[in-house]
Amino acid sequence: MTLKTQIAGILGATALALATPLAAQQTPPPQIAAEDVTDAQVVAFVDAILAVDAVRTEYGTQIEGADDEAAKQALVEEANAAAADAVDEVENITIDSYVAIANAAGESDALNQRIVARISEVREQ
Repeated sequence: MTLKTQIAGILGATALALATPLAAQQTPPPQIAAEDVTDAQVVAFVDAILAVDAVRTEYGTQIEGADDEAAKQALVEEANAAAADAVDEVENITIDSYVAIANAAGESDALNQRIVARISEVREQ
């Protein structure tokens, strides 16, 4: 699996995970132009991606192994809350800006490449 494919998977899962609480607010999804995303925002976004990915990894097996649909749904809701908390704990990013950057990255190869480059830097450290 390529790093770009991994990012797409993480972003997709994260966008879905965080979309439910945001949809409950019944506000339009936050937006940002890809070219307006600063380097500091990319750094914070990558930190948040890694935090959310850790939550996804932690809950993924539990959700797959749930005995029934109600148990699975409860775990999904718990995972969504944990993912939102993980983003909240990262400095210099909010859930709204996280979702906005994720959406922009999904539409911009240039922004996606900046994010992939930052993830590569973090993993090399």
